Parts: sequence; structure tokens; C-alpha cells
Amino acid sequence: MSTSPLDDAPEELIALAFAAVGHAVESLRATKGQELTTFVLMEYADGRKLQRCRADTFEREAEIAREQLRAVGADCLRYALAHDGYFTVDQERSDAVIVQAWENDGEPGIQFAQRYGTHRRRLRLVCEAVGHPAFAGEVEALGPVAED
Repeated sequence: MSTSPLDDAPEELIALAFAAVGHAVESLRATKGQELTTFVLMEYADGRKLQRCRADTFEREAEIAREQLRAVGADCLRYALAHDGYFTVDQERSDAVIVQAWENDGEPGIQFAQRYGTHRRRLRLVCEAVGHPAFAGEVEALGPVAED
């Protein structure tokens, strides 16, 4: 008997989510913790495709990402959405990368949060992951794109 949505999640979906977390953390390291551009990572039989969702506001980036994911074709096996956000542990709110991942089957997905911090090291500003990615629960399935 399953106790968590993570127990039933396919290994490939978890691997895709962790790949998105890894890419986001590397992006933050490269920019010394500057704002992360929302991105989607889509997995096909022949590989993965990353697409950044640049916009003037975080809200618009998230909107663009969800529109892109709702429009993926049947040849996309699974997909993940990564964005900057916050995660609270022991009543302490931290900067975090939030990754939501779904199989391309219309079912709910899974979510992870990876905390990160920025600090000075030898006169340089560095950004590093704090702890390990935390399972943050199930997320609703993405609905179809609204028809006009």
C-alpha cells in the first residue's frame, strides 16, 4: 500500500525532476544567485529539450511555461517546470528552486523543492544548494489549453 504519491512515481519521472533541479542549481551558481529564469524540460524518446520562458514578470514566465506544457504533443513522454520560489522548513522560509514534473498522461504530478543560499567566500559571492531536494507533494494535472 502506497503512503505517498512519490511511492508510485516512475523512476524516469523522478530522474527528470532531479535533472531539472540540477540544471536550476547550476544556473544559479553561474549567476551567483541572481533570479532564475523559469524553464521547462521535456523528455522525448530521443532525448530532452530545455526551453527557457523569459518574460517581464515571474507570473508571466510561469504562464508561458504552463502554456508550452499544455501544448506538448503525444510524443513527449514527460515534462518538468522549474522556477524560483520559497520553501519553508521548521518555520524558516528559504529561497528555493521549485520543480514540478508530470508524465504526459493527464494525471497529477510530483513536486520537489531545493533550497539554496548566497554568501561570500574569499571576497566572491557564491550560490550553493542547501541540503537535498525535498519532496513537496503532489501537484494537479495540467489541464488542456483553453480553446477560444
